[in-house]
Amino acid sequence: MILGAKSIFLPSFIVIFLFIISCGNESTIPGNYLKINGFAQGSTFNIIYDDQRDLTSEINAALTDFDKELSTYDSQSFISKINNSKDSCFSLNNHEWFETCYHYAEFFYHETVGKFNPSIYPLVDYWGFYTNTNPSIDTNYIRDSILPLLVLEQSFSVTDSGEYSYICKTNKHAKLDFNAIAQGYSVDVISDLLESKNIQNYMVEIGGEIRVRGLNHKGELWKIGIERPIDSSHIGEYGFQRIVNLDNQALATSGNYRKFKTINGNRVSHTLNPLTGYPANNNLLSVSVITDKASTADALATSFMVMGKTKSIAYLNELETAQFQVYMIYDSLGEYKEWSNY
Repeated sequence: MILGAKSIFLPSFIVIFLFIISCGNESTIPGNYLKINGFAQGSTFNIIYDDQRDLTSEINAALTDFDKELSTYDSQSFISKINNSKDSCFSLNNHEWFETCYHYAEFFYHETVGKFNPSIYPLVDYWGFYTNTNPSIDTNYIRDSILPLLVLEQSFSVTDSGEYSYICKTNKHAKLDFNAIAQGYSVDVISDLLESKNIQNYMVEIGGEIRVRGLNHKGELWKIGIERPIDSSHIGEYGFQRIVNLDNQALATSGNYRKFKTINGNRVSHTLNPLTGYPANNNLLSVSVITDKASTADALATSFMVMGKTKSIAYLNELETAQFQVYMIYDSLGEYKEWSNY
Protein backbone atom coordinates (compact mmCIF):
# COMPACT_ATOMS: atom_id res chain seq x y z
CA MET A 1 0.00 0.00 0.00
CA ILE A 2 1.11 3.53 -0.69
CA LEU A 3 0.36 5.93 2.11
CA GLY A 4 0.22 9.65 1.55
CA ALA A 5 -1.15 12.60 3.46
CA LYS A 6 -4.38 11.33 4.94
CA SER A 7 -7.82 12.02 3.59
CA ILE A 8 -9.99 13.09 6.52
CA PHE A 9 -13.63 12.79 5.45
CA LEU A 10 -12.61 14.59 2.23
CA PRO A 11 -11.38 13.11 -1.07
CA SER A 12 -7.66 13.79 -1.42
CA PHE A 13 -6.04 10.60 -2.62
CA ILE A 14 -6.64 6.96 -3.42
CA VAL A 15 -4.65 4.37 -1.54
CA ILE A 16 -2.89 1.80 -3.73
CA PHE A 17 -1.99 -1.56 -2.30
CA LEU A 18 1.15 -3.43 -3.28
CA PHE A 19 -0.75 -6.52 -2.20
CA ILE A 20 -3.74 -5.73 -4.40
CA ILE A 21 -1.57 -4.84 -7.40
CA SER A 22 0.19 -8.18 -7.19
CA CYS A 23 -3.11 -10.07 -6.99
CA GLY A 24 -5.06 -8.16 -9.64
CA ASN A 25 -8.53 -6.80 -9.12
CA GLU A 26 -10.45 -9.99 -8.46
CA SER A 27 -12.44 -10.09 -5.25
CA THR A 28 -11.14 -13.56 -4.37
CA ILE A 29 -7.43 -13.76 -3.60
CA PRO A 30 -5.36 -16.95 -3.42
CA GLY A 31 -5.33 -18.55 0.02
CA ASN A 32 -9.06 -18.11 0.74
CA TYR A 33 -8.73 -14.33 1.15
CA LEU A 34 -11.55 -12.01 0.14
CA LYS A 35 -11.20 -8.38 -0.88
CA ILE A 36 -13.87 -5.72 -0.40
CA ASN A 37 -13.51 -2.13 -1.52
CA GLY A 38 -15.74 0.88 -1.94
CA PHE A 39 -16.27 4.50 -1.00
CA ALA A 40 -16.72 5.99 2.47
CA GLN A 41 -16.07 9.26 4.25
CA GLY A 42 -15.27 11.09 1.02
CA SER A 43 -12.51 8.61 0.23
CA THR A 44 -12.05 4.91 -0.48
CA PHE A 45 -11.75 1.80 1.64
CA ASN A 46 -10.01 -1.51 1.00
CA ILE A 47 -10.50 -4.53 3.24
CA ILE A 48 -8.88 -7.95 2.86
CA TYR A 49 -9.53 -10.92 5.12
CA ASP A 50 -9.07 -14.67 5.13
CA ASP A 51 -12.68 -15.79 5.02
CA GLN A 52 -15.09 -16.42 2.18
CA ARG A 53 -18.07 -14.89 3.98
CA ASP A 54 -19.09 -11.74 2.11
CA LEU A 55 -19.36 -9.05 4.78
CA THR A 56 -19.92 -6.19 2.32
CA SER A 57 -23.41 -5.33 3.56
CA GLU A 58 -22.38 -5.33 7.23
CA ILE A 59 -19.29 -3.25 6.56
CA ASN A 60 -21.20 -0.71 4.45
CA ALA A 61 -23.93 -0.49 7.08
CA ALA A 62 -21.38 0.13 9.83
CA LEU A 63 -19.61 2.85 7.82
CA THR A 64 -22.93 4.51 6.99
CA ASP A 65 -24.00 4.50 10.64
CA PHE A 66 -20.56 5.79 11.63
CA ASP A 67 -20.96 8.80 9.33
CA LYS A 68 -24.39 9.47 10.80
CA GLU A 69 -22.70 9.98 14.14
CA LEU A 70 -19.36 11.61 13.34
CA SER A 71 -19.24 13.18 9.88
CA THR A 72 -19.11 16.98 9.90
CA TYR A 73 -19.94 16.88 6.18
CA ASP A 74 -23.35 15.29 6.80
CA SER A 75 -25.69 18.06 7.93
CA GLN A 76 -27.97 15.47 9.57
CA SER A 77 -25.27 13.66 11.54
CA PHE A 78 -25.27 13.71 15.32
CA ILE A 79 -22.12 15.83 15.49
CA SER A 80 -23.62 18.33 13.01
CA LYS A 81 -26.76 18.63 15.11
CA ILE A 82 -24.61 19.47 18.12
CA ASN A 83 -22.50 21.93 16.11
CA ASN A 84 -25.53 23.68 14.65
CA SER A 85 -27.31 24.02 17.99
CA LYS A 86 -27.06 26.90 20.42
CA ASP A 87 -26.61 26.21 24.14
CA SER A 88 -28.06 22.72 24.38
CA CYS A 89 -27.62 19.28 25.93
CA PHE A 90 -27.92 16.02 23.99
CA SER A 91 -28.42 12.51 25.25
CA LEU A 92 -25.59 10.13 24.35
CA ASN A 93 -27.75 7.05 24.67
CA ASN A 94 -27.46 5.06 21.43
CA HIS A 95 -24.51 7.22 20.37
CA GLU A 96 -21.71 4.98 21.60
CA TRP A 97 -19.36 5.75 18.71
CA PHE A 98 -19.68 9.49 19.24
CA GLU A 99 -19.19 9.19 22.99
CA THR A 100 -16.15 6.92 22.64
CA CYS A 101 -14.60 9.18 20.01
CA TYR A 102 -15.18 12.23 22.20
CA HIS A 103 -13.40 10.62 25.14
CA TYR A 104 -10.52 9.49 22.90
CA ALA A 105 -10.17 13.03 21.56
CA GLU A 106 -10.46 14.55 25.01
CA PHE A 107 -7.65 12.29 26.23
CA PHE A 108 -5.28 13.39 23.47
CA TYR A 109 -6.31 17.02 23.98
CA HIS A 110 -4.96 16.83 27.53
CA GLU A 111 -2.08 14.49 26.66
CA THR A 112 -0.70 16.94 24.06
CA VAL A 113 -1.56 20.05 26.10
CA GLY A 114 -4.00 21.27 23.48
CA LYS A 115 -1.99 20.60 20.32
CA PHE A 116 -4.57 17.98 19.41
CA ASN A 117 -7.93 19.69 19.71
CA PRO A 118 -11.39 18.25 18.91
CA SER A 119 -12.98 21.71 19.16
CA ILE A 120 -10.84 23.10 16.32
CA TYR A 121 -13.76 23.44 13.88
CA PRO A 122 -14.07 27.28 14.15
CA LEU A 123 -10.37 27.67 13.34
CA VAL A 124 -10.48 25.33 10.34
CA ASP A 125 -13.56 27.16 9.12
CA TYR A 126 -11.91 30.56 9.58
CA TRP A 127 -8.96 29.55 7.41
CA GLY A 128 -11.38 28.43 4.69
CA PHE A 129 -10.54 24.74 4.58
CA TYR A 130 -14.20 23.71 4.70
CA THR A 131 -15.29 26.12 1.98
CA ASN A 132 -12.05 26.34 -0.03
CA THR A 133 -11.97 30.12 0.40
CA ASN A 134 -9.19 32.46 1.45
CA PRO A 135 -9.84 34.66 4.50
CA SER A 136 -8.55 38.12 5.27
CA ILE A 137 -6.38 37.28 8.26
CA ASP A 138 -7.13 39.31 11.38
CA THR A 139 -4.76 38.51 14.25
CA ASN A 140 -6.95 40.24 16.84
CA TYR A 141 -10.04 38.33 15.72
CA ILE A 142 -8.19 35.01 15.91
CA ARG A 143 -6.95 35.83 19.40
CA ASP A 144 -10.14 37.31 20.81
CA SER A 145 -12.89 35.39 19.02
CA ILE A 146 -11.52 32.09 17.72
CA LEU A 147 -9.02 30.84 20.30
CA PRO A 148 -11.45 31.11 23.26
CA LEU A 149 -13.75 28.66 21.43
CA LEU A 150 -10.93 26.11 21.33
CA VAL A 151 -10.75 25.69 25.11
CA LEU A 152 -12.58 22.37 25.13
CA GLU A 153 -13.67 22.32 28.76
CA GLN A 154 -15.16 25.82 28.44
CA SER A 155 -17.19 24.94 25.35
CA PHE A 156 -18.38 21.36 25.97
CA SER A 157 -18.92 19.00 28.84
CA VAL A 158 -19.83 15.33 28.94
CA THR A 159 -21.53 13.82 31.96
CA ASP A 160 -21.64 10.08 32.59
CA SER A 161 -24.24 9.38 35.25
CA GLY A 162 -24.69 5.65 35.28
CA GLU A 163 -27.55 4.74 33.00
CA TYR A 164 -27.64 8.15 31.30
CA SER A 165 -24.91 10.14 29.58
CA TYR A 166 -25.16 13.45 27.80
CA ILE A 167 -23.08 16.20 26.23
CA CYS A 168 -23.74 19.86 26.85
CA LYS A 169 -22.65 22.68 24.57
CA THR A 170 -21.92 25.67 26.76
CA ASN A 171 -20.78 28.14 24.09
CA LYS A 172 -23.17 28.58 21.17
CA HIS A 173 -20.33 29.41 18.75
CA ALA A 174 -18.24 26.32 19.56
CA LYS A 175 -18.13 23.33 17.21
CA LEU A 176 -16.55 19.90 17.33
CA ASP A 177 -14.33 18.42 14.64
CA PHE A 178 -13.14 14.82 15.11
CA ASN A 179 -11.63 14.60 11.63
CA ALA A 180 -8.12 14.05 12.98
CA ILE A 181 -9.15 10.91 14.85
CA ALA A 182 -12.53 9.69 13.55
CA GLN A 183 -11.22 8.05 10.41
CA GLY A 184 -8.69 6.08 12.41
CA TYR A 185 -11.46 5.17 14.83
CA SER A 186 -13.60 3.92 11.93
CA VAL A 187 -10.75 1.56 11.01
CA ASP A 188 -10.81 0.22 14.58
CA VAL A 189 -14.59 -0.20 14.40
CA ILE A 190 -14.38 -2.30 11.21
CA SER A 191 -11.41 -4.25 12.59
CA ASP A 192 -13.40 -5.07 15.70
CA LEU A 193 -16.28 -6.16 13.48
CA LEU A 194 -14.00 -8.62 11.67
CA GLU A 195 -12.60 -9.93 14.94
CA SER A 196 -16.15 -10.47 16.24
CA LYS A 197 -16.50 -12.85 13.27
CA ASN A 198 -13.41 -14.73 14.48
CA ILE A 199 -11.36 -13.58 11.48
CA GLN A 200 -7.69 -14.00 12.33
CA ASN A 201 -5.97 -12.42 9.32
CA TYR A 202 -7.09 -9.11 7.86
CA MET A 203 -6.11 -5.69 6.62
CA VAL A 204 -8.47 -2.72 6.95
CA GLU A 205 -7.71 0.57 5.21
CA ILE A 206 -10.02 3.58 5.13
CA GLY A 207 -8.77 6.81 3.57
CA GLY A 208 -5.15 5.86 4.25
CA GLU A 209 -5.53 4.74 7.85
CA ILE A 210 -4.69 1.07 8.37
CA ARG A 211 -4.95 -1.74 10.87
CA VAL A 212 -3.84 -5.31 10.29
CA ARG A 213 -3.91 -8.63 12.05
CA GLY A 214 -2.09 -11.84 11.30
CA LEU A 215 -0.59 -12.50 7.88
CA ASN A 216 -1.35 -11.86 4.22
CA HIS A 217 -2.14 -14.57 1.66
CA LYS A 218 1.58 -15.35 1.24
CA GLY A 219 1.95 -16.09 4.94
CA GLU A 220 3.94 -12.88 5.44
CA LEU A 221 3.49 -9.75 7.51
CA TRP A 222 1.51 -7.04 5.79
CA LYS A 223 3.84 -4.66 3.91
CA ILE A 224 2.98 -0.95 3.69
CA GLY A 225 4.77 1.57 1.46
CA ILE A 226 5.04 5.17 2.69
CA GLU A 227 5.17 7.69 -0.15
CA ARG A 228 7.84 10.25 -0.83
CA PRO A 229 6.15 13.54 0.15
CA ILE A 230 6.39 15.46 -3.12
CA ASP A 231 4.21 18.58 -3.40
CA SER A 232 1.02 18.04 -5.42
CA SER A 233 2.25 14.66 -6.65
CA HIS A 234 -0.06 11.94 -7.93
CA ILE A 235 -0.44 8.75 -5.96
CA GLY A 236 2.64 6.59 -6.33
CA GLU A 237 4.25 9.00 -8.79
CA TYR A 238 7.56 9.10 -6.95
CA GLY A 239 7.55 5.69 -5.32
CA PHE A 240 8.22 4.83 -1.70
CA GLN A 241 10.26 6.57 0.94
CA ARG A 242 10.12 3.47 3.12
CA ILE A 243 8.36 0.11 3.29
CA VAL A 244 7.35 -1.14 6.72
CA ASN A 245 6.00 -4.45 8.03
CA LEU A 246 3.01 -4.35 10.35
CA ASP A 247 2.67 -7.07 12.96
CA ASN A 248 -0.85 -6.85 14.49
CA GLN A 249 -0.55 -3.07 14.35
CA ALA A 250 -2.14 0.06 12.96
CA LEU A 251 -0.56 2.87 10.97
CA ALA A 252 -1.61 6.43 10.15
CA THR A 253 0.22 9.11 8.18
CA SER A 254 -0.33 12.86 8.32
CA GLY A 255 1.30 15.26 5.88
CA ASN A 256 1.11 18.68 4.27
CA TYR A 257 2.26 18.01 0.73
CA ARG A 258 -1.19 17.59 -0.86
CA LYS A 259 -3.58 19.64 1.24
CA PHE A 260 -2.48 23.27 1.30
CA LYS A 261 -3.47 26.61 -0.19
CA THR A 262 -1.84 29.93 -1.03
CA ILE A 263 -2.96 33.07 0.81
CA ASN A 264 -1.37 36.42 -0.04
CA GLY A 265 1.45 34.61 -1.80
CA ASN A 266 2.22 32.41 1.21
CA ARG A 267 1.74 28.66 1.38
CA VAL A 268 -0.74 27.73 4.10
CA SER A 269 -0.83 24.20 5.49
CA HIS A 270 -4.08 22.49 6.47
CA THR A 271 -2.32 21.50 9.71
CA LEU A 272 -3.40 24.27 12.05
CA ASN A 273 -1.96 24.95 15.49
CA PRO A 274 -4.92 25.38 17.88
CA LEU A 275 -2.67 27.17 20.40
CA THR A 276 -1.61 29.97 18.04
CA GLY A 277 -4.53 30.00 15.62
CA TYR A 278 -2.15 29.82 12.67
CA PRO A 279 -0.88 27.03 10.41
CA ALA A 280 1.86 24.93 11.96
CA ASN A 281 5.17 26.38 10.82
CA ASN A 282 7.86 23.71 10.82
CA ASN A 283 9.88 21.59 8.41
CA LEU A 284 7.94 18.35 8.80
CA LEU A 285 6.57 16.96 5.54
CA SER A 286 4.90 13.84 6.89
CA VAL A 287 4.66 11.78 10.05
CA SER A 288 3.72 8.11 10.25
CA VAL A 289 2.80 6.49 13.55
CA ILE A 290 2.58 2.75 14.17
CA THR A 291 0.77 1.48 17.24
CA ASP A 292 -2.00 -0.91 18.27
CA LYS A 293 -5.05 1.22 17.39
CA ALA A 294 -5.65 3.27 14.27
CA SER A 295 -7.41 5.96 16.31
CA THR A 296 -4.29 6.43 18.44
CA ALA A 297 -2.01 6.50 15.40
CA ASP A 298 -4.31 9.01 13.70
CA ALA A 299 -4.38 11.41 16.65
CA LEU A 300 -0.63 11.21 17.28
CA ALA A 301 0.32 11.72 13.63
CA THR A 302 -1.70 14.95 13.59
CA SER A 303 -0.27 16.05 16.93
CA PHE A 304 3.31 15.54 15.79
CA MET A 305 2.69 17.53 12.61
CA VAL A 306 1.59 20.41 14.84
CA MET A 307 4.53 19.99 17.25
CA GLY A 308 7.20 19.77 14.56
CA LYS A 309 10.24 17.51 14.58
CA THR A 310 12.15 18.91 17.57
CA LYS A 311 9.19 19.12 19.95
CA SER A 312 7.90 15.72 18.84
CA ILE A 313 11.25 14.11 19.65
CA ALA A 314 11.30 15.88 23.01
CA TYR A 315 7.78 14.57 23.70
CA LEU A 316 8.87 11.02 22.84
CA ASN A 317 11.95 11.32 25.05
CA GLU A 318 9.76 12.27 28.01
CA LEU A 319 7.85 9.01 27.80
CA GLU A 320 9.25 6.21 29.94
CA THR A 321 8.20 3.59 27.39
CA ALA A 322 6.96 4.57 23.95
CA GLN A 323 4.18 2.22 22.92
CA PHE A 324 4.34 3.41 19.34
CA GLN A 325 6.81 3.85 16.51
CA VAL A 326 7.24 7.18 14.76
CA TYR A 327 8.70 7.84 11.33
CA MET A 328 9.20 11.45 10.17
CA ILE A 329 10.17 12.89 6.81
CA TYR A 330 11.36 16.47 7.00
CA ASP A 331 12.95 19.17 4.85
CA SER A 332 16.55 20.00 5.68
CA LEU A 333 17.84 22.78 3.41
CA GLY A 334 15.88 21.44 0.48
CA GLU A 335 16.79 17.79 1.04
CA TYR A 336 14.53 15.05 2.39
CA LYS A 337 15.73 13.66 5.69
CA GLU A 338 14.30 10.91 7.89
CA TRP A 339 14.00 10.36 11.61
CA SER A 340 12.50 7.40 13.44
CA ASN A 341 12.55 5.89 16.91
CA TYR A 342 12.82 2.32 15.65
